[in-house]
Amino acid sequence: MAKKNRDQKQEDMHELILFREPTARELKKVEFVSLENIIQEDKINLLCKSEPIGGNYLYSLLLSNNSVAPITEIKIRARIPKFLKLCRSTPPTITIETINFEENEEETQVKIEFEVLKGKAHKQINLFLCPLSLEEKGEIRSSITFINNADFVRAIDTYAIPIQFDPFKVERKILPSAEVKKFLQKPGIKKAIKSIGIGIEKYFDEDYYFNRITKIIQDQNFQLIIKDNDNKIAWFFGTELVSGNDVLVIGQIIAGKIEWLAASQNHPLLISILTKFVNTFKEEMMILNQINSEDQIYHLECKYCGNILSSFPGKGKSIECNKCNYEQVIWN
Repeated sequence: MAKKNRDQKQEDMHELILFREPTARELKKVEFVSLENIIQEDKINLLCKSEPIGGNYLYSLLLSNNSVAPITEIKIRARIPKFLKLCRSTPPTITIETINFEENEEETQVKIEFEVLKGKAHKQINLFLCPLSLEEKGEIRSSITFINNADFVRAIDTYAIPIQFDPFKVERKILPSAEVKKFLQKPGIKKAIKSIGIGIEKYFDEDYYFNRITKIIQDQNFQLIIKDNDNKIAWFFGTELVSGNDVLVIGQIIAGKIEWLAASQNHPLLISILTKFVNTFKEEMMILNQINSEDQIYHLECKYCGNILSSFPGKGKSIECNKCNYEQVIWN
C-alpha cells in the first residue's frame, strides 16, 4: 500500500515539471516565410526638413525601411541652390558636384550612397548649409533610388523645400546695459554666431579690425549700447521693422578671431544679419587691399561637430576642437 502511494506521488510530481519536452502532438507547425514574398511598397519612406541651426541651416533626410526585408544599392541625391554652401555633413562621406539642371541655373548636387538598409531600420543624413548671399530664393529637393527585395529598382522624390532670404531693415533702439542679460534670458531667444579668421601674413592689428566690424554693425543702423576698447567687444541693439523682432548684436576680436554674435526670437533673421556682416566685411577687405580673394577668409567652425573653434591658429595649421576633441587643419 505504501509503495502504491509513493508511485502515485511521483506521477503527480512529474506533471509539475515545467520544462519537459513536448510531445509530437504538442509541436506547432511553423510556416517559413520567404523575404521575397514580403511586399515593400509604401513601406520605404524618405522624409526631409529644413531648420535654422546656429548661423547656418540644417537640411536633414530620414530614410526609413518599415518592412522586415532589406533594401540595397541605395543612392540619394540632394539638389541645393547655388547661394547655399555645404559646410559639413553627417555622415561625412559624401560626393559633391556642381551641375546645370537648366540654362543659367547652377546648383550643387550632393550624393550619398550605401549598400544596404536592413529591415525595420532607418538612416539619417544631415547637411549643414551656409548662406553665401542674401535676397536670393530657391529650392532644396532630394530623390532616392534603391533595389527592393524583389530585385526591382524603385525611386522616391521628396517635396521641394523653398529657401528665401528677404532683405531686412533695422531701426535703432536703446537698451540699458543692465537689461542685456534679461533680454538674453527671455523665452524663445535664439542665438547664432559667425567666427572667421584672416589667412594673411601681415600683422593682425586688433584695433583696426575691431573698428571695422563695429562700423559694419552701425552701418546696418544698430544702436551702440556699450563699447569696451580694451577687451575689443561691443554690444548693439535694434528692432527689425518687418518682423518687429528685437535683435542684440555683439562684435568682438578674440584669440585671433573676428566674431559677430546675435540673439533674437527670430532665428532666420539672425542668419540673414550675420551673413550680411560677413559678406560686407569680405567686400571691404577686398576694396581696402587687405586680402587678395575671399578664399583668405576662413570660417572657424569645427568640421566634425560645428562648434566654434577656440582660436585661429592660421591657414594650414591644425587645432583641436574643445567640444568633440577632433584635430583639424584650417583650410577652405
